[in-house]
Amino acid sequence: MAGGVGLENMAGKAFLGLATVLVAATVAFSGCGGGSEPTSFTPEVEDNFVSSCVDSATEGASPATESDAERICGCMYDELKQRMSFEEFKAADDSLREGEQMSAELSATLQAAASACA
Repeated sequence: MAGGVGLENMAGKAFLGLATVLVAATVAFSGCGGGSEPTSFTPEVEDNFVSSCVDSATEGASPATESDAERICGCMYDELKQRMSFEEFKAADDSLREGEQMSAELSATLQAAASACA
């Protein structure tokens, strides 16, 4: 039972840090491939998203284990990929990077993805 609580906490951490992860993932992948930004979900985008997410989730006051973080972050990527187009992903990243507040629609999408991965 205690493992379930930890995973629930991890899903919560994943949601709370996801805006940062979206920004970090895009910053990470925008520097790859000679400076050209991807125009679709690619293995490179996934690798950078999951890597940034795991780094975020395994730091801080109550870090997740790396294996839990990898599972949750991989799931979050898969869920986001199913729930939003790459253009929406990129627009959300651009908006958050510019300091704009997260929309209710984006927040709901992130919450649904986090819940599915708990």
